[in-house]
Amino acid sequence: MLFENISYLNESFEVIKNTNILVEHDLISYIGKETPRSYNGRRLDGKNKLLMPGFVNTHCHVPMTIFRSLGGNLPLDKWLENFIFPFEAKLTEKAVYTGSLIGISEMIKSGVTSFNNMYYFSETICSAIDESGIKANIAMEGLSFDDSINNKYTCNKDDAINFFKNYNNSCGGRIKTDLSIHSEYTGNPQKAEMIGALARELNTGIQLHLSETEKGTKDCILRHGKTPPQYFESLGVFDNHVTAAHCVYINDDDIEILKNKNVTVSHCPLSNLKLGSGICDISKLINKGINVTIGTDGAASNDNLNFLEDIKMSALLAKGIHKDASMISSEDIIKAATVNGAMSQRRYDTGVIAPGKKADLFVMDFSGINLLPGNDFLNGLIYASLPENIILTMADGKILYENGVFTGIDIEKLKYEAIGILGDIK
Repeated sequence: MLFENISYLNESFEVIKNTNILVEHDLISYIGKETPRSYNGRRLDGKNKLLMPGFVNTHCHVPMTIFRSLGGNLPLDKWLENFIFPFEAKLTEKAVYTGSLIGISEMIKSGVTSFNNMYYFSETICSAIDESGIKANIAMEGLSFDDSINNKYTCNKDDAINFFKNYNNSCGGRIKTDLSIHSEYTGNPQKAEMIGALARELNTGIQLHLSETEKGTKDCILRHGKTPPQYFESLGVFDNHVTAAHCVYINDDDIEILKNKNVTVSHCPLSNLKLGSGICDISKLINKGINVTIGTDGAASNDNLNFLEDIKMSALLAKGIHKDASMISSEDIIKAATVNGAMSQRRYDTGVIAPGKKADLFVMDFSGINLLPGNDFLNGLIYASLPENIILTMADGKILYENGVFTGIDIEKLKYEAIGILGDIK
């Protein structure tokens, strides 16, 4: 596919106008002012359009779209205990599959080409990913080393190894597998140590929740005499490729640990605000050289997976908490949403628009009334854009979504199956 006379974001995070960009197979093969003479395929008119590297949502529980809007106005602990855990106890594969496709559709429509996920029924989620064409790092939830625990939500070491062997780099590399540690408060030191050791054995990553709430952080200090980052560092967990979600309640010593151990932080602004958890100071983390990324969390705590909303809120919160509009740049925000996320997933062949990189991208049309007159494409994207402005999303050179139509997902069938899905598991 040839994008003709289009604007795009280059590797230096500058908007370059009136350029021709050729996608062949799964790669970006050419960027330049001239039109490749030998090309005879499809062309897309790039007038008043911006081509961007695909967004990477680094923290999600995608099937939880089926719990959307449950238990509003409750703190995290009560929300989990009174609503989420009771419904999760009755989950079915059908509900997980349907919920996954709903969430994936939302993400694709808002420019996401890859996401991190922590949840149960990992194989079922992989089936939804395969169908949709999106990319993902899937972390198995419920990993236990106690063989006496045996239910549909737990897996042992052998299960984790088999999942890794069967699914890592599957679907042409679109699926990678990670391990997960839900949090400090849902596990114990022995389990955390064992998961860290297994991640090193498999040479894979770990996804976890870290310092999400003030209560959770204080309880960790009471239990172990350490903050959550200090706790996981002492157990060797951070001797792996780790993506840590939230990181709201971290002190200067914690930040040094995250920096020294190259831990990626997944900032989840809307989820943190809705649950009243607090605000992560990402500008401070960025200035310390930490790889900051952006996540939606699950739709149960965010209410949607529109990634554009989390991008905008990330920028606004960074400015608002410091009362300084210059505290964070558009470049910092876009890096967090794109290339930093790709690095968190160990996908070093994507995240930027450049020859030889994977064609993971989306196109935003700036002729929409909310974006006119198009004075600044990058600021317009961050602060004014809507999913309806995205006219095409592509992963590995394959169109996943174009002009309201999904190529791998039957949206009408999905709508039919989604209605009343929660009633099936009550």
